Amino acid sequence: MRRLAVLGLLSLAGLTLLAASASLAASPIRQLTSTSASTLRPAWSPDGRRIAFQSNADGPYHVYLMDADGSNVRRVTSGDQDDRHPAWSPDGRYLAMDSGDSSHREIWVSEVATGARTQLTRLGATTSFPSWSPDGKRIAFYVYREGAMDLWTVASDGTGPAPLARGLARESAQQCTFACHAASWSPDGSRLALSDGDQARVLLMSALVAGPATTISPAGERSHFPLYLTDGSVAYVTEHISLDQSWTDLWAVRPDSNAERREVTRGIRAQGPFALSGDGRQLLFASPRSGNFEIYAATLDDAGKAALAAKPEQSRPSVAPSAAAPAREETWSRPALVLLSLLTVILGASAWVRRHPRPDR
Repeated sequence: MRRLAVLGLLSLAGLTLLAASASLAASPIRQLTSTSASTLRPAWSPDGRRIAFQSNADGPYHVYLMDADGSNVRRVTSGDQDDRHPAWSPDGRYLAMDSGDSSHREIWVSEVATGARTQLTRLGATTSFPSWSPDGKRIAFYVYREGAMDLWTVASDGTGPAPLARGLARESAQQCTFACHAASWSPDGSRLALSDGDQARVLLMSALVAGPATTISPAGERSHFPLYLTDGSVAYVTEHISLDQSWTDLWAVRPDSNAERREVTRGIRAQGPFALSGDGRQLLFASPRSGNFEIYAATLDDAGKAALAAKPEQSRPSVAPSAAAPAREETWSRPALVLLSLLTVILGASAWVRRHPRPDR
């Protein structure tokens, strides 16, 4: 009888743990960070196992890493400089970023394993949003200087910085000269996708020589945040704003095809930018839906699309059990929590047995 009671308690513990896990996994939107800071600009590593992001949890913005489930958070950069917009090298060994202050920023590269930093540009301007070519040999970035925004490239060793497109946006034309998203390289490295100076059209241009840009988004929309996918199509966001609400649609189009664009998902209650996983099954984004900007991941199945289209207060995300403030570098993993819970139940069962000794036969 005592043995049956213990087994019953352990079975109940197992069901409790399964129910807890099911509850955590119930929402297709998962909150990966939980901070009192602004946590922004998440970027998948090439192998999809880690996420780089920026956070001002320790004062100025610094670059952090975490596992794809929100665990093992660690800081990559430190110091008084403001580090933003991390971008992974294709081999996953380096992170490019822009660093500086509100009036002067340069492109730097940090080694992921050691944190060693190398300054790539010395243009004496505001450079921002680095983006690696697929072969890892070049980096594209924006330069703001004297009222105009240009697109430049530089070799990954810092040599040969040169403008690729001048005057993408000009203050004299009442355009936004603050870059909002990195230019995205095509898989073969021959083209770049970017937004125009009004943040209203998605453009394609040669990454090899200076030349005119081609618009690939429909007229009459506010489309931006382009991202090349591994199959050569370009995903981008179309933004809708009314007096009482705002939402975005996510599309994908093949630039070399006459086929119409396809819907990825519509009615997203987040503004972007978005990062898509390599297999196209998950969406990564930052949102203030919890009160301050945190990082979320969502599945792109039917349940995920429905949750993304719901108002944030109607679709409560699952908080990753290991989500933690970026400054905290030691976290409990899910297996450790499960083992701890099982141990607690077993000890409780043993105590019950001691309080209820088996009668002599």
